[in-house]
Amino acid sequence: MKNPLHLVLCLIFASIFLILPKSGRAASSENYKINADVIGVGGDAGSSENFNLTDTIGEPIIGVGSSESYKDKAGFWYMINTALNLTVDSNTVNLGTITPGTPVTGESTITVTTDSWGGYDLKVSEDNNMKHTDATTTIPDYSCDIATPCLWTGVGLGFTIKSGTGVDAKWGTNPNYKYAFFPETATLFHAKTGFSSAGDVTTIGYKVDTAASQKAGQYSNIITYTALAKL
Repeated sequence: MKNPLHLVLCLIFASIFLILPKSGRAASSENYKINADVIGVGGDAGSSENFNLTDTIGEPIIGVGSSESYKDKAGFWYMINTALNLTVDSNTVNLGTITPGTPVTGESTITVTTDSWGGYDLKVSEDNNMKHTDATTTIPDYSCDIATPCLWTGVGLGFTIKSGTGVDAKWGTNPNYKYAFFPETATLFHAKTGFSSAGDVTTIGYKVDTAASQKAGQYSNIITYTALAKL
């Protein structure tokens, strides 16, 4: 080809602050789930023009305690609000110039920090297939989906999980990672269970290849990562 193909991924990341239901001890049945409850003699949420107050009457021990290995929130109201933060090492991944038939790769490092005792879920989506600056020509998605990623073959843009906590075996291991296309609606691709006292890191790998007939020029799209704390 006379002119090369230049590829850029633009990343958007979002963290969601989850508020747990006022209900600590978990209980569930076929029809309901209570994530936390308390036995007390009174208490409620109150507010005025100048303040907000949540209180419980009858709890003997309240507060936040921690050590090198654990963190404990004692008391009903401490269990209600859960914080969540997601960061990505860079908001742009430049995949460089590709020669059709020779895939190019890149990666992102995602760090999630949350005090949720259930861990978190990671979801991903794209705005559209990688699009040329002509706003019409695109590079197709890779052939396999998140439910059943597969070893790399063919053309398109795909991703995999290269490392992380509790990575599902379906993603393979080095050098035999398995890839899936980015869906256009936010879809769960990785789940981490349990509490971590520090940020939890997941490394995402990208790969793209094109047919020899692909139009030369610059292509890009937007990938969005979303983290959700788990009850």
